[in-house]
Amino acid sequence: MHKLSRSSRRKAGVTTVFVAVAMVGLLAFASLAIDVGMVWAARTQLQGAADGAALAGARKIIDSSGNVDQASTQAASQSIGAQNSAISASSIAIETSDIQLGHWDSTARSFDSSVDLSDPSVVNAVEVLARMDAVANGPVSAVLSRVIGIQSFDIQAIAIAELGYQGGAGPGEVDLPIAIDCCKIAGANCTDDYCATITANPPNACDLEDPQDTDTGQVTCLNFHNTADQNACWIAFDDSSPSVNTADLRDLVETGVQEPVSVSDSFYVDNGDKTPVIGEIDDRFQGTGGYVGDSQGTDRYPPFNGIKDSWVVKLPVIECQDEDHCAGGGTAQLVGFVCFELREINVTPGKVIRGRFLCPTDPLYDECDAGGITGGGLNFGIRADIPVLVR
Repeated sequence: MHKLSRSSRRKAGVTTVFVAVAMVGLLAFASLAIDVGMVWAARTQLQGAADGAALAGARKIIDSSGNVDQASTQAASQSIGAQNSAISASSIAIETSDIQLGHWDSTARSFDSSVDLSDPSVVNAVEVLARMDAVANGPVSAVLSRVIGIQSFDIQAIAIAELGYQGGAGPGEVDLPIAIDCCKIAGANCTDDYCATITANPPNACDLEDPQDTDTGQVTCLNFHNTADQNACWIAFDDSSPSVNTADLRDLVETGVQEPVSVSDSFYVDNGDKTPVIGEIDDRFQGTGGYVGDSQGTDRYPPFNGIKDSWVVKLPVIECQDEDHCAGGGTAQLVGFVCFELREINVTPGKVIRGRFLCPTDPLYDECDAGGITGGGLNFGIRADIPVLVR
């Protein structure tokens, strides 16, 4: 019988050891590969739960009174989380402490939860942390990785949803062919607090000619002149022709704006008195001329004498017009939408529209067709209907 030499037997033994070590290594890699796939699937499912919870919570950030509602935000996020599952967790529980309200800065793309959570002008987003660890839902148990001493995996997913400000308006939402100059209601760079500005210092402040409400105080005079006092422009919502003519504007007074518009749009604007257009607005306001029996105004303030003294409308806001004062022939980009209570119209000789800008805290705010499907506009008080994920 042929016998292996001592040297051959030694080599065979070493080879067996190497094979055994290699098998352990291969088994470890296979274990990790299988468990990593499972963890990746759980992470994807957990992210879906976090996304849904953040969007649901963001819808509840502001209540019907215009105040920040932290409790409803957290409850909505937790409710949606519970409707999701991930691997071993049939229902994702989200801790209250893992739902944070705060401010999303779209320029810096950062979230700040240290802001004043009672200030609705600042709070615009919610951050949700969904987790599978010792704190909530339990870690994901390892399967094959146990052979190398790994018993479980901790997983986390973060989502941030922003409830922005109206960036688009559907057919019929914008009432009049009047655009407001952004700089007149939000400072030189359109970055000042809109509500603080119109409350403390109404733009182009003036008095009502026939004040019927002693509590109204000063209102704003909308001027369409080519002067430094100009704070409103004529807009026909046309991006193809620089002609902003009286006939088209009068048609828009009658029908409202029947095309959707958004902050991505730029339209030609114009200034000047355009007395027939102001007269058309007054007829629609009072229910005179071609609007008999179809008045848009209300006799809201005493003495109640049948004269209409209130009409709440939604108007688009355009980029600053400091230099050209809406001079004809130029376009201006929409940057948002604002609510305005029209109080008086002086067709001749003044050719002035008097009224006041509204904040969400105003009792009349709900009469504005507030709320737009899309976000992206600057903060003039009108929140978008649908929040968006920003992270």
